[in-house]
Amino acid sequence: MQCKSFTGYQISSVGIVRLPRFDMAMAKSESNNKPVLAAEDIHIVTVYGRIYCLQLDRIAMQLHCYRFYRDAVIQQGSLPVYSNKITVSVVDNVLLVHQVDAKVVIIYDIFADSRAPISAPLPLLVRGFSRANAAASQLMCQNDEGPAGKDSNHGETVIYADEWVFLVPDLICDIANGVLWKINLDLEAISASSSEVQTILEFLQRRKLEANKAKQLCLAIARTIILERRPVPMVARAIDVLVNFFSLSIKTGIYQAGSKVERSSTASGSNVNSAVGESINQTDASEKSLKQESASGMHDKSIVNSSSFTSDSEDNVSFAPNRGKSKNINLSSSKQDGGYLVGTDISGVEAQPSVIRPQAPGTGSTPLRTDEQQESLVTSAAISPDDLCSFVFAPVEEEIAGDSSYLVAVIVEFLRSANLERLKVPPNIYILMIQLLARNENYAELGLLIMNKIIEPSKEVAMQLLASGRQNFQTKKLGLDMLRELTLHHDYVLLLVQDGYYLEALRYARKTKVNTVQPSLFLEAAYASNDSQHLAAVLRFFSDFIPGFNSTTDHQTYSRCLAEMNSVITA
Repeated sequence: MQCKSFTGYQISSVGIVRLPRFDMAMAKSESNNKPVLAAEDIHIVTVYGRIYCLQLDRIAMQLHCYRFYRDAVIQQGSLPVYSNKITVSVVDNVLLVHQVDAKVVIIYDIFADSRAPISAPLPLLVRGFSRANAAASQLMCQNDEGPAGKDSNHGETVIYADEWVFLVPDLICDIANGVLWKINLDLEAISASSSEVQTILEFLQRRKLEANKAKQLCLAIARTIILERRPVPMVARAIDVLVNFFSLSIKTGIYQAGSKVERSSTASGSNVNSAVGESINQTDASEKSLKQESASGMHDKSIVNSSSFTSDSEDNVSFAPNRGKSKNINLSSSKQDGGYLVGTDISGVEAQPSVIRPQAPGTGSTPLRTDEQQESLVTSAAISPDDLCSFVFAPVEEEIAGDSSYLVAVIVEFLRSANLERLKVPPNIYILMIQLLARNENYAELGLLIMNKIIEPSKEVAMQLLASGRQNFQTKKLGLDMLRELTLHHDYVLLLVQDGYYLEALRYARKTKVNTVQPSLFLEAAYASNDSQHLAAVLRFFSDFIPGFNSTTDHQTYSRCLAEMNSVITA
């Protein structure tokens, strides 16, 4: 193909729309020969609802990106390639550039402004190709070709074999084995191969197909960077990412209030934490080496697998697949035993095909697991302030020892970010801050946070101030003042009575017209003080302001008690 000028046609509901003619960029070789544009060098993909044309320039070793608009075609940057033969896939709006010669995948999220890869180049993991599939495929081949058909060894699957046909967006037709692979993303492996916390959080927050797993990974990353006491500005940027995406999901109506991460997912949580630990413990030197590796095309280093494949040919198998543990073999040997082909030795992984032929209800049917049901309900990876409090701040508070000022500083950064997005902060976060400050006896700092409204008033916050103020009168006074500010007169009166200030409580109840407090509480407090004058004053107050009080049992009981107290004094 010598022509570099193209005209596109868009087929839509209103008809066929002709796009403007555009020229593709082609670098000239040193021999000054005309560059050749092959048909396999052109790829049409849809990412985030946008149509792109990707063109491979073999001379410049670049993948040029053209975005199609209704009235224009605009080139939007280029991506470096490190193989003379590439192909592309799109999974969950993530662009996968397969470097066929190097047998690795470079992952791009072209929604971001940067054209840098999300992670290091990662190999493929073939998952779910069992002996049952091989036997079924071999039987079909024998039926099609007869006894004289070619002798195909379905026990072997070669990564990026010549018989692989890539189908946009996320399918691979394996002609040799007679199966159709579907590409999935291994979010844990991608997170583990990147040390850019802010970048990987943004990437995970945009994922939709496995929103629950992306959410768990984001929470695990946030926990880990706080536990490792990373610099507060870096943690603040990570929190800004989570808060901004949550605010956006609220505005667009994507976030569902019921989609919360379950505490019971301990098995997946351990895998998430291990992946995150690998990710954020990488040093600056490892970051440089990854970039150099990506630039040079060297992929000999054994790294974590990224893209996983699940076989769709299992729809043709009528019996339940073997779910036993499979043996993990290195790809270089091209051997297989009942499940996985992996690039690194990861023992103890269980073969779980993702596509199973539907069965009628009965003994042979397997119900959907509870965690799978919960995951299917989660449609967004957005993390709410409640999630941050329950799954980040609270677990970190349980694990830290000694000075908690660092965690307080992190929570203050979260409050700043939430305030910028005008998000409502749950009282639990304020309560946690008060507990942390009171534990270290930072009462002066706590007072400043209350007076400057950084900690917003609420009944829960006021009660926590009263509880923490047992060792500090000023903090307790802040709690009482907050109750008055919130016009919680009933609670304020009860607290005054409990503290023995029953006469002041009576005056306040009369002033604010509180009539919900039982007279017996005041009378018991006055009697316990062993002061006959106070008891007489309380009796007179209720006799004057509560109609019919003189005929109640409380009046009779405490009048008798008052008479006994006066007789003792006279004697």
